[in-house]
Amino acid sequence: MTKSAIITAFRLVARGRHAFLLAALGLAVVLSVVADRGSRSWVVAFGALTVLTVSLYGLSVVAILLYHPRRLLVRPSLRAFDTPLNPNRTLHAGAFTFLGAGLLVQRAGDQDRSGELWQFGVVASIALAVLTVVIWYLGWRWHGVRLTPDGLIDRQPFGSVFVPWAALAADEPAVSIGRNQIALYFEHPELVVKHGYRPGSSHFLTAGADADLLAGVIAGYVAEPERRAAIGTEAELRSALG
Repeated sequence: MTKSAIITAFRLVARGRHAFLLAALGLAVVLSVVADRGSRSWVVAFGALTVLTVSLYGLSVVAILLYHPRRLLVRPSLRAFDTPLNPNRTLHAGAFTFLGAGLLVQRAGDQDRSGELWQFGVVASIALAVLTVVIWYLGWRWHGVRLTPDGLIDRQPFGSVFVPWAALAADEPAVSIGRNQIALYFEHPELVVKHGYRPGSSHFLTAGADADLLAGVIAGYVAEPERRAAIGTEAELRSALG
């Protein structure tokens, strides 16, 4: 599979993340149900769940390394531009779904339910279920950077930070750090507002899109404030992306 095909597949997973996760859950349930302890179906089901777990986890790592599209998404109803969602958390959630199902299949038909090993397995299963719910939440929702006429918003799973355009420094307001990180420089940091739990410094963003591209777009709106009112339109997106 070529790199462009992989990137396209990642884009489809991110765009259809809800369908992807529901399909993963459905497949995990089917494999768990058909598994019959001690039979060939158990071996096939457990093997399939193991392969799916490892594969999706590996792809989630690849997505972090490779998926940095040079594009933004238009949100006309919100008057905003959004950065594309990296599918790594969705793939990670899928991996944990199959991991949990694999653990259940492995323990299916266990007749000795009085030993410490079985009790440990129950505790581990409950902990994994709770962790899977949290990871599903991370993979289900959109998170990233949103540009609006008023400023930029970095939305994360449990909180956000709002940076008005006036808060950014006139010279080099945003600088890329690698492929997916951006450092912001403030002239008026007192204008920056945090909501909820958003760990880390407000100076740093995970770009979602190509970091050089997003830093350049941010710098353009700081330098040309008259363009901000058009954010959220197709025409302005074409202008912003050059």
